[in-house]
Amino acid sequence: MTIGKNIADLRKSNGMTQEQLAETLGVSSQTVSKWENEVTMPDIMLLPVIAGCFDITVDELYGGRKTIEKRQTIDYDDIPEMLYDAVIDLTQRGWVDTVEGKDIETEKEKMKSYLAENRQVKTATFSNKKGAVIATSEIGLLHRGKANADQLMYEGIGRVLEVLSKSAVRRIFAYQMENMTKPITAPYVAKKCDISPDEAAQALEMLTEIYVNHPTDVMIDENNSIRMYALNSDESIMYMLMILKTARLIDENKQHYYNYRGSYNNLWIQ
Repeated sequence: MTIGKNIADLRKSNGMTQEQLAETLGVSSQTVSKWENEVTMPDIMLLPVIAGCFDITVDELYGGRKTIEKRQTIDYDDIPEMLYDAVIDLTQRGWVDTVEGKDIETEKEKMKSYLAENRQVKTATFSNKKGAVIATSEIGLLHRGKANADQLMYEGIGRVLEVLSKSAVRRIFAYQMENMTKPITAPYVAKKCDISPDEAAQALEMLTEIYVNHPTDVMIDENNSIRMYALNSDESIMYMLMILKTARLIDENKQHYYNYRGSYNNLWIQ
């Protein structure tokens, strides 16, 4: 099949008229007609533009696919849910594939519904070689490979956990998460979180120390200033959320599993 016939097939598959394709390319409809009827050939410099109109490569344009497989576009807002679905899919396949008569899609939906209705329940797949996957109604945790326990002895970890153990720190962080775009001062957030101004000031400095907040000193007059705090980047926020959510899982932990597979006896052996 010639490139002219390919263009015609691609145009029709995309529901385009010759006039619409011509307008997109900046040529006349007569020119498109001549290409498709093999009276003339498009200039080689125009081929990438033509291919782009159909969301394909130049090689595919020459190859003459009769139907177009549209590239899937993914909204950034959908990515977390897609990744969570992948975790659910992975853990369920580790279970369903070994049980005769089970349908994977049905079991995935049953598991997601059950986890959503029973927050204390989780699903887990452990491996003595490649780590573990644990899923709850809110979190999909993936641990790849075997961890070296020495990594857990890093001194900075202790300070981060110490900061997050403070009730005032968590109260202020929770308030900031609900009001992410609003800078705050210690006296202001103290009232909002029902803590003392001194507790608020100390907590805000701790959050700054672990890179969750950043402070700005604003001059009120020639001799006085006030310190304002705002949340840092999303990366710092997400780290903190994952630490706190995981800590809550540990605190609430009971051996309630929708499904559990494998052994974790050697997860930490290098």
